Amino acid sequence: MRCNCVPVKVGPKDHVCNQSVTIETGSFRHLKNLKSLYLDGNQLKSIPRGLPKDLVLLSLEVNNIFSILKENLTELTHIETLYLGQNCYFRNPCNTTYDVEEDAFLLLERLTLLSLKANNLSFIPQRLPSSLKYLYLYNNNIHKVTVGDFQNLTNLETLDLSGNCPRCYNAPFPCVPCTNNAPLHIDDKAFKNLKKLQILRLHSNSLTKVKPQWFQGCGNLKVLDLSSNFLAQEIAVTHFPTKLPNLEELDLSFNYELQKYPASLNLNKSFSQLKSLQILRIRGLVFQQLKKEDIDPLVSLEHLRMIDLGFNFIKITDLSILSMLKQVSIINLSENKISTPTENALSSDGSMRHPLYDNPMLHNAQYYNREVREIHYFRYDEFARSCKYKDKELGVVSQLNTECTQRGKTLDISRNNIFFLHSKFLNLGELKCLNLSGNAMSQSLNGSEFVNLKDLEYLDFSSNRLDTMYSSAFEELTNLVVLDISYNNHYFEAEGLTHMLNFTNNLRKLRKLFMNYNQISTSTNTEIESLTLEHLEFKGNRLDMLWRDGDTRYINYFSKLVRLKKFYISENNLNFIPDIFPGLKELTELHVNKNKLKIFPWDKLVHLKQLEVLDLSENLLTEVPEKLSNYAISLRVLILSKNHISQITPMFLTNITNLRVLDLSYNEIQHIEQPSFPEDVIKKLDTLFLDNNKFLCTCRSIWFVMWLNRTTVRIPRLATDVKCAAPGEQEGKSVISLYLPACQENYLSIILYILLTSITLCFTALSVSSHLFLWDVWYIYHFILAKLKGYKRMASDSTFYDAFIVYDKKDPAMSEWVMQELRVHLEEDEDPALHLCLEERDWLPGWPLIDNLSQSIQQSKRTVFILNNRYMKSGDFKTAFYLAHQRLMDEKNDVIVLIFLEKIPCNSKYLRLRRRLYKRSVLEWPSNPQAQQYFWYCLRSVMVADSQKHYSKLFQETL
Repeated sequence: MRCNCVPVKVGPKDHVCNQSVTIETGSFRHLKNLKSLYLDGNQLKSIPRGLPKDLVLLSLEVNNIFSILKENLTELTHIETLYLGQNCYFRNPCNTTYDVEEDAFLLLERLTLLSLKANNLSFIPQRLPSSLKYLYLYNNNIHKVTVGDFQNLTNLETLDLSGNCPRCYNAPFPCVPCTNNAPLHIDDKAFKNLKKLQILRLHSNSLTKVKPQWFQGCGNLKVLDLSSNFLAQEIAVTHFPTKLPNLEELDLSFNYELQKYPASLNLNKSFSQLKSLQILRIRGLVFQQLKKEDIDPLVSLEHLRMIDLGFNFIKITDLSILSMLKQVSIINLSENKISTPTENALSSDGSMRHPLYDNPMLHNAQYYNREVREIHYFRYDEFARSCKYKDKELGVVSQLNTECTQRGKTLDISRNNIFFLHSKFLNLGELKCLNLSGNAMSQSLNGSEFVNLKDLEYLDFSSNRLDTMYSSAFEELTNLVVLDISYNNHYFEAEGLTHMLNFTNNLRKLRKLFMNYNQISTSTNTEIESLTLEHLEFKGNRLDMLWRDGDTRYINYFSKLVRLKKFYISENNLNFIPDIFPGLKELTELHVNKNKLKIFPWDKLVHLKQLEVLDLSENLLTEVPEKLSNYAISLRVLILSKNHISQITPMFLTNITNLRVLDLSYNEIQHIEQPSFPEDVIKKLDTLFLDNNKFLCTCRSIWFVMWLNRTTVRIPRLATDVKCAAPGEQEGKSVISLYLPACQENYLSIILYILLTSITLCFTALSVSSHLFLWDVWYIYHFILAKLKGYKRMASDSTFYDAFIVYDKKDPAMSEWVMQELRVHLEEDEDPALHLCLEERDWLPGWPLIDNLSQSIQQSKRTVFILNNRYMKSGDFKTAFYLAHQRLMDEKNDVIVLIFLEKIPCNSKYLRLRRRLYKRSVLEWPSNPQAQQYFWYCLRSVMVADSQKHYSKLFQETL
């Protein structure tokens, strides 16, 4: 329950909390199994009451608790760890005196850890329980340590009194020194009873002296931190090392004198008495030259493994003197000003000819390359943690690259002023690891620079200006296993230079090669060769230019790395990957993240039978393969985060039983269905990342939500970052909080909704159809009804008429044309005369219209329609047309002839149908009187001819 209401100056500025969290008495009392309770960052005014009696850990940091009373702690009889720090400091001011009752902690008989850091305490609390093992009182306002303060703490193992009388010069936080810059006053016998003390931190207490009497009872002390004090002169005369025979780690960093830049390091001979010393840190002491005499007191220390002399602004040293420290495996000279020596660098007596300059630390020298470096010595609280982490008091100064140091004797001279190398400068044949990074060397290496380093296995040449003009570069390093030439982009970005990157062929033991962030876009050689290389990092280059579409020179650039197992080509601006996999058959890890891939050649993975890790994160992929096992069944880790994937195919994970880690975070996934997560595959997963997708929290997701709540697979940030994106009322809520009963109870509502919607749609469709297609429905109904009852022809098999004339008798003009023109030319003309059926003349009076119409069509050889635009839209025409057309369907007899008395639109369905079936059956009354005789000729021809003989072959076969 941390960080629900962080104090204003500590918390986020876009979410300021002014109302503290209220915890009522007994709120946690019923949590019988509760062991650890974190209530940091809630602006609590006091320690909550009614806590479970078996509570072991209680953390109340960054609150507003300014008073610790005995009665507030009486319930915590089983407490072992108690954090009460940061309740009164510059980012969480209390504007009052922090008060601790004298015997407030006395009854906490099981208490082993107590933290009261950063509380503006002016005294050490009295009568602390003797069970204490870890006591943190740093960053307070304690001015003195008396003989009785720790008298009964006989079990204490760690004591931190740092920052009570701080050294404030260059401090990157509000810092108030003790009066007159006085040091923390420590009584000679203050630590006398701390027989089990192993770690003592006196960092930043403005100490000028270190008395041997302080350590009379501390024979088991293993770690002593005296950094950031004023001990530059004291280390030359002190004798406290004689009292610490078991000390393993000593830190004297940043004890430089203001306004001074001494000639050399001056260690007292008493340092030779630290027989158990393993780690010695003297960073930021600031001196000009490292000489043999400076390290003489350390030569006899048989257990010494690491010396850190970084950030001392050393300008000159003879690296060969370091061979005296045969037992030391790590020597750090990074972040100095060492340069390649010249003949005139030293005078005849060996002293430096350079004048004593002002102390570089006065000029903000802790800033490098205009960026603030992460310097642990200048943090207000080295051991603090944010709201996301609960681990405390565990901070350590990070050491050098462990892969480098574990190989043996290591020398770190990175970030110095070495701009040129020659063999005499590096005359340290026993070196196994050498760090030369950050020296801006622009030398064209030719294979002669490291001839004295035959045993070197690890070389860090990163952040320089390497010129790969010669393929013989590094060839003298016959035992080299790891080579780092990253961040050497200076010459690779220049045009027209020679880049011989096939130097790898000369390194017969090379296993790892780092070539990251060099912006390599061209290469003189078209292939990199190595029979031993197993790990290649080629991140931050320009493979998109080497593999340009159409340029096949570099397709096989990596194909001769026959033993390559791990391959990194991230951040190469790639939008496609050519067919490079057939030559990398032993590849187990492939990292292609942070590119611009919209598609990935999944099918090419069939060549990588041993592939276990595939990282495609931070690309532009929109889909996954239909079935991954068709291409890469051996995968154990698949990372697809930060793409644009919207769905997982049902068969995607089928048969991928080796998969242990699947990362689908930061995509656009809305639904995950049950087939997409086969049980035999998912149950074997160790970790599944699903956070920051766009899940739709509807009832369709019921299976997914139920699965999330019951699965044993580890899903990081499940409760906080696996959220709903829609619908609106669920947006921002956790997916696992979706109310499932609402979906189950809503089934009846869904059924009723579907039923009501269906009825509405059917009623609407019926209404519209009845308005638009009523006649068609009526016709189809009667047609089907006739089919069901059985179709019967009319009693008479003979036809009485040659043609039945269908026309609009309501149109006077059309009626006159039929009676005066059509009838006269067809009936009165003897060549030969035709017998016509006319409605006004031949229909039986009193019969139903439909019966007269049907009988006239059936008893006529032809049905002739006289048409104009108005009549074609009438129901009478449609009825007669469908009945005549029915003879074609039933009897295979086409009897229809169309005569248009005016121009008809070409999109008429009747016109298109007739022209498709029988073009000659469509006639138009000519506007030219001279053509009328031809019209009558065509009409007679159509009426006496057999229609089917003039159909196309397709229609003849159909009929």
